[in-house]
Amino acid sequence: MQLSVVAARLSALRAAARLSMKSAADAAGLNTSTIFRIEHGLVAPREATVRTLLELYGQGEHTARLLSLLREERVPGWYDAPGVPLALSAFLEMEDQAQIIYTYCPLQIPALLQTSAYALSAALAALPAGATYEQAAGAADLVAVRQRVLDRHQGPHLWAVLDRAALTDPPLGRPEDRLAQLDALAKAARQPHLAVQVARPVSESGYLYQGPPFTLLRFPERDRPDALVLHLLHAPVVIEDRRRVEEHQQAFARLSLSALPVESTPDALNEIRTTLPC
Repeated sequence: MQLSVVAARLSALRAAARLSMKSAADAAGLNTSTIFRIEHGLVAPREATVRTLLELYGQGEHTARLLSLLREERVPGWYDAPGVPLALSAFLEMEDQAQIIYTYCPLQIPALLQTSAYALSAALAALPAGATYEQAAGAADLVAVRQRVLDRHQGPHLWAVLDRAALTDPPLGRPEDRLAQLDALAKAARQPHLAVQVARPVSESGYLYQGPPFTLLRFPERDRPDALVLHLLHAPVVIEDRRRVEEHQQAFARLSLSALPVESTPDALNEIRTTLPC
C-alpha cells in the first residue's frame, strides 16, 4: 500500500516538474528503467534515491514526509494522494485527526466554511504568475474534500471567528454567489458542532490581531500537544513550540471575546446580506 502511494507521488511530482523519465533519470544519475520501476511500484526506491528525486523536483524540504511512508511509519490517507500538494499533506493529516479546530483568517472565509464558488474564486485570485485555471480548480476541489471532515460521524468541532471585511468584500463577482456564501455560513452557524462568530469593528472591540491567518488544532489523545498552523503565502507551517501555541491560543481567545456572541451570528449575517445588491 505505502509503496504504491510513494510511486504515485513521485510520478506526479516528476510530471509537475515537466521532466520526462529520461530527463529525470539523467539528472539523478539513474537509468530510465529505474525511474519506470519506481513509479510503477515494481521496486522500492532507496531513501537516497527519494532524496535525490525530491530535490530534483523542487520538493526537497518535504523529504521526511515521503520517507515516513516508505519506511511504513504511518498509514497513508486521502491527504497522501498525488493530487494533494506535498506541502499541504502534513497539515491536512493533522486537520483530519483533530478533535477541535480553532481558526481565524483575516480578509478571507476559512476554507472549511467556503462554498464551491468562493473556493474557486479565492483560488483564482491567489494564483501566482504562470499558474493555470486547472490548478485553481484543483485547489477548490481540495477544499471540498477537506470539508468532508465536518460531516463525518464524530468529526471535529470547528470554532471560527470571521473577519467582517471578508464578509463584505469577498472574491465573488456575482451577487447570487455572495448571497449563497452568507446563507451557507448562516446554515453552518446553526450546526451543534460548529461555532461561528463575526468580529466586531476594531473601533468597538479594541483588539487588533496583527499576524497571518492561523489555525489551532486540539487532538483527542490526552498526551498529544496542541498544534499551531500559520497559513503563509506558499504553504501552511506547522508549529508545535509550546510558547508559540500559547500565544496564539491567547490571541484566539481575545478574538472570540471581542467578537459578537455566537447567538448573534445569524442576525449579523442577515444585516450584511441586506446591504448586498440584488
